Amino acid sequence: MRVSTDDRSSVRELIDHWLGEGLITAAQADRMRADLGYAERLPVEPSPVEPHRSRDARQVTLLVTEALAYLGGVIVLVAAGLIAGRYWQPLGYGGQLGLLGGVAALLLLAGLAVPASRGPAYCRLRSVLWVLSTAAAAVFLALLADRVLHLDGEAVALVAASAATALAAAFWWRLRVLPQQAVFFVATMVAGAAAVAEFTPEPHLPGLAVWGIGAAWFLLGLRGRLAPRRPVLALAACATLIGAVMTLPADAGAVLALCTVVAVVVVAVIVRDLLLLAVGAIGALNILPAVVTQWFPGALAAPLVLLVAGGLLVTGAVYTATARRSHGPRDPGGPGR
Repeated sequence: MRVSTDDRSSVRELIDHWLGEGLITAAQADRMRADLGYAERLPVEPSPVEPHRSRDARQVTLLVTEALAYLGGVIVLVAAGLIAGRYWQPLGYGGQLGLLGGVAALLLLAGLAVPASRGPAYCRLRSVLWVLSTAAAAVFLALLADRVLHLDGEAVALVAASAATALAAAFWWRLRVLPQQAVFFVATMVAGAAAVAEFTPEPHLPGLAVWGIGAAWFLLGLRGRLAPRRPVLALAACATLIGAVMTLPADAGAVLALCTVVAVVVVAVIVRDLLLLAVGAIGALNILPAVVTQWFPGALAAPLVLLVAGGLLVTGAVYTATARRSHGPRDPGGPGR
């Protein structure tokens, strides 16, 4: 099939876009570009060994470059921590804010400078830089709200988390990968809990806000609106369980916590997801003893309930593992959105 020059240019742009978004690998992009080249004219048949050697060498180079970048970043962070620990107080508020703001801006610009369209390794490096930039910006705004604006604890958390949510949303819009999605999700939960704590004296309601955000995220992941589904479901389930724990020891919170554990385990068995089942098991281990001890203070109540719950979890794990081997995983996963 003949492909016009304009069509080939458009397809090449799409390939670069897909590669930058992490939808395809660098090897797949190379294969697509090669096929476009065959549409123009048939090249001389290359040796079957040389492309593999070239591709392997390029992959090794990328891995070394990525590893050196991460190592250099860790060294910079350690050095900055040592310097800040020694000279943090003498810097004063202005110097501290300037340092944190400068670090956040530098990390943001460094992420923009990374050519994410050149492959997954570059995409991961940009993602890490922007995660660190979001964290630095959140600390900067927390210090500003505390030391300069003299806000209370809940208001400080609300200001920092709200700004981090906005920044993380911008990064996620620009780079649709799981780390950016996770940072946005966590910042949104903190902002929601801080907002509720700021406007109500009830100690258990912030946990309800965290639970609600986690439950909404879980449903979006379950319906395929957020990807990759397995890590999204696991992250959202962790959030719902944390929110449920925050509502204890209120009786309504205990009911919510138990229902959450049961729901996570049941969904894990239905979708045959061992990772989600592990999250539910950890949640049960933390929630069941507290709830049973609160409602049934007898000496044998908690051990018996844990025994039954443990047996059910083992049964669910065996069924899930067997079903996955028989039918294969339902969700192959995919790039973060």
